[in-house]
Amino acid sequence: MTDSSKLLPPAVHAVPTKLAVWADQSGTPYLVQRQDDGSTTFTLLETALAQARPQTTTTTRITTYRDPLTTLLLGAVVGLGFVLGGYGLGFLAGAAGQRVVLVPSPPVCNTHRSSFLFWSTENKECQ
Repeated sequence: MTDSSKLLPPAVHAVPTKLAVWADQSGTPYLVQRQDDGSTTFTLLETALAQARPQTTTTTRITTYRDPLTTLLLGAVVGLGFVLGGYGLGFLAGAAGQRVVLVPSPPVCNTHRSSFLFWSTENKECQ
C-alpha cells in the first residue's frame, strides 16, 4: 500500500515548465529539471537550495566612535561660527539702522569694616 497523500500530482500545463518540485513516497522533496533535449534530472531540493545560495558574503565594518581631535576641531569651528554669526548679526542690525544699547549696571562695591573697642572704620572699594 502506498501513501498517495505525499505524492504531488503531475502538473498539466499548456506550456511545459522546466522546473518543478516532486516528492517521493517517503516525502523527500526533489527538484525536477527538464532539459532542452528532453531528459529529466532529479536533485534533492535541499541540495539544490544550498547550491543556489551565494557562498561568498561580504562584511562591512562600521565604527561608531569619533576621533577626539576631529571632535575638538569640530567644536572649535562651531564656536567660532557662533561668534562670527553674532558679529554678522550685529553688523546687519547696525546697517539696518537698529541701535544696540548697553545699559550700565551699578558698580560693584566691596565694603570692609573693622572695629577695635570703640574705634571703627569702614572702607568702600568700587570697581
